[in-house]
Amino acid sequence: MPSLMDRFKDSIADAVAYKTVKLVKTYDKTLIMMHLFFMTCITIFTFFSMVVSHNYMKFEVPITVVTTKMDASAYLAAGSSSLSDLAYCVSPWGGNALVDYVSPGGTIFADPQCVNHLTGPEFTQVNVQDVWVNTHMRQASMRRVCVGADAAAFVEAANCELTQVYSHDAFVARPELLEFHIGISVETTYGLRAKPDELVVNFPDGTSRTTYPASDGVDLALTFGEILVLAGVQLNATSATASGSGAVFAAMRAPHRLMGLKLRAQIATTNVNSDPWRPFDTTLRTEVSIFHDATSERTGPGTQVIYGGSRTPTTAPFGTSLHTHDETFLLRDWAGTYLQYQSEGKVGVVDLLTAVTAITNAFVLIGMATFLVDFIGQIISSSFYDDKYEDDGERAILENMALQLENPCHPEVPFDPKHLRLVNDDDQPGMSYENAIYDLQAELADVRDQLSLIPEEEADFVEGGSPGRLPDHGMDGLQLVEEFSEQYVIAFKEANGGAEPTAGVIPLHPGAQMLGRGVGNVSSKACSRQQFTMTVVRDKVRMKALRDGPGYSRESTKDGGSSVGRFEQLKATKAVVLTVDDRVCFRMREGKMGGHLGIYRIETTSPAVKSWVSFFMGC
Repeated sequence: MPSLMDRFKDSIADAVAYKTVKLVKTYDKTLIMMHLFFMTCITIFTFFSMVVSHNYMKFEVPITVVTTKMDASAYLAAGSSSLSDLAYCVSPWGGNALVDYVSPGGTIFADPQCVNHLTGPEFTQVNVQDVWVNTHMRQASMRRVCVGADAAAFVEAANCELTQVYSHDAFVARPELLEFHIGISVETTYGLRAKPDELVVNFPDGTSRTTYPASDGVDLALTFGEILVLAGVQLNATSATASGSGAVFAAMRAPHRLMGLKLRAQIATTNVNSDPWRPFDTTLRTEVSIFHDATSERTGPGTQVIYGGSRTPTTAPFGTSLHTHDETFLLRDWAGTYLQYQSEGKVGVVDLLTAVTAITNAFVLIGMATFLVDFIGQIISSSFYDDKYEDDGERAILENMALQLENPCHPEVPFDPKHLRLVNDDDQPGMSYENAIYDLQAELADVRDQLSLIPEEEADFVEGGSPGRLPDHGMDGLQLVEEFSEQYVIAFKEANGGAEPTAGVIPLHPGAQMLGRGVGNVSSKACSRQQFTMTVVRDKVRMKALRDGPGYSRESTKDGGSSVGRFEQLKATKAVVLTVDDRVCFRMREGKMGGHLGIYRIETTSPAVKSWVSFFMGC
């Protein structure tokens, strides 16, 4: 059992080991087509996500800088026109039910007069971030009389009496003719500061107005009437959300002129084109939309108080004390249209980190195709799981087997494999497995030798045993040519003055012939005169040993393999089939002085060439 330290080392080794995905090739047509389908779909989605959706850009909501100017030239041109055609203007007063109103304090406002913007400029206020266009004013004249008012003592408010002297209503005439010039500039944190290349306003009737501030420097011009149209409201229409006290509110007849409006100008800027065929168009486009935020209460900039001065004493300066003197003052309660600007949209710039993140996500998405096919492959294929996922238990068994083969000590084996023995039918132990394998190898080698000695064409050699019955196959003749060892050649030259030894040649005749001592250059008595026989049939020679001692060497195998290169002993009565380039040995003397006796190589003999003289002589 491994120790705690060994297990700790294995855990560390496993943690730092490099792990990679196993590559599995499969030719299942269903999985192949499925993988191509998923890869195509995910690749198309990735392309649109990267290019069309501009995932390689870093986006932010831009800062929109707005400047507003009012142009009253159109209003001035219509200022001299009659007001009799305006339903909200009554001259003389009386009979205008459109704006009858009872204030929460019981003050009745009815039949308002119309006010010219040019003579009442306080009806319009143009600020930095918003615009007020006041459409209705309620004005009340107030008188305050305090008991014991003088310049030296403070008078409590409870000792003062407040009286309303009179009240008037007024509407501004034709405010829809007032025109506003809206200048728009876009800024971002990464350094962009520019006017829009295109500025678009879409009207509810389907028309649009496009200007190009970046190129021609012209700001957006909208009249108050067009602003109301964009918001989908009419200034004279009844407010559906108005609530309050009085007859007008009870009947839900309070108009927007009386209640006021709250409008929101949304300025959305982007530099990406939604057209999928123009993904790299970075024109800076701004779209202006007007929205109406419904209100239930009267909307206006607030109540304005205008003090008329002290009544008692009359010599007190204006505004020195509001509690110690009798006073007269005016209350002006405004209702109007409030226009506020809101910045929206997304403006982007190409960012390296964002692009790398998008590319990484793209590869992850493409890898999803392999995951999906793997998941489906495990369901529809019984062998896919085994091919895809490696069995750690099986791998451990194979590694252990390889370890036992490489290490003769057989670690982690509780017994010596040499002690394994075969048992007989009575379950009695017999020969060990190792010795049994050795015996099988020896017997297999003996069988292989026996099979190699069986002639392939035994009938031909039997027929070739009688020279008179040998068929003529048109083959070249065969002969045995003596070969010398390098040591023999050196010794012969030293003894004979440098002369080369002459190789003996033994012709091989068709049929069988006896070979032994006295044939060729073999004269040693260690070799019998009847050592072996050689039978020639066509291009093959069968060598049959008559006594122990002869040998052979195959220089080329039957299937074209490499040569053997060493002599094999041929036992008595055994035979072997040889061919050209094979060698024979008359007497094998392994390890003895002088080496083998009579080493000859089987070679072919060229037929004799007859001259023309011998042809005419009949030879």
